[in-house]
Amino acid sequence: MRNQELSQIFQDFAKILEIKGDNPFRIRAYERASQNIASLSEDIDRLAREEKLRQIPGIGEDLQNKINEFLKTGKIRAFQELKKSLPAGLLELISIPSVGPKTAKLLFERLDIKDIAGLEKAIRKNKLDGIFGIKEKTIANMVQGIALVKKGKERMTLFQAMQTNDEFVQGLKAAEAAQAISCAGSLRRRKETVRDIDILVISKYPQKIMDKFVSLPAVKKIIARGPTKSSILTRDNVQIDCRVVKKKSFGAALVYFTGSKNFNIKLRQLALRKGLKINEYGVFRNDKFIGGQTEEEVFKALGLNEKKIDAYFRE
Repeated sequence: MRNQELSQIFQDFAKILEIKGDNPFRIRAYERASQNIASLSEDIDRLAREEKLRQIPGIGEDLQNKINEFLKTGKIRAFQELKKSLPAGLLELISIPSVGPKTAKLLFERLDIKDIAGLEKAIRKNKLDGIFGIKEKTIANMVQGIALVKKGKERMTLFQAMQTNDEFVQGLKAAEAAQAISCAGSLRRRKETVRDIDILVISKYPQKIMDKFVSLPAVKKIIARGPTKSSILTRDNVQIDCRVVKKKSFGAALVYFTGSKNFNIKLRQLALRKGLKINEYGVFRNDKFIGGQTEEEVFKALGLNEKKIDAYFRE
């Protein structure tokens, strides 16, 4: 779903308008639209196709037109023009906890601070001391906020990861060449934060899957492209790896790409003690394939009990 991306655009819309001192009612309209779109349980694409956008609270004709423009073109021209009226890094500055639009405006006007790097430099040189409304505690909060933003760039929340994954899974289903699709990695383990996303697909036509994957609307950059595996970077700078595997190896691939590094090391050690070999293609004894179509098949071959299997998702 593209709900999250659109919600973020309207939120940024409101922040820029607030920095520019625009009409408070207009600012509130964008904030309300952002919140209501983020809380939708339905895909906004579907609502647009069914002409139900006006049923979303706070969505009038103007915002409806902007939503349709975004869904058709991937951007909103009015937003692009509005962003040009401010230094490029100022929006990033507002993303720091404790730095709202008013503070960002104050920092820009008083100290010409245009981005996070500029704020860090100003804090190091004690340039914020004495500025009206900025106290010692506020500066300490800014330092903590900068650290959180930098950490957040490396990982996303589980909800964000699920939204991004769902968008790509729906896109791959449209290729009509996939027999089964599943996420893997820390997303499948439902960790609180996720660095990147792994998608596994069963298909007899891997080329069709790869072609579809790298051409989806959210793709910003193709990192690597191969016959059965490709990697891309999304518009939000999330790396997604997509692999096409054979049906008989799907369970083994799920185990291999879902399990944590620590869990997989333990699994390989267990296999060795039993005279077996395990990898993303299956479980083998003297190069003879003995299981791998399902996760249950893999765990049974290794003699794992329910308690040990539980660690698969906990670690």
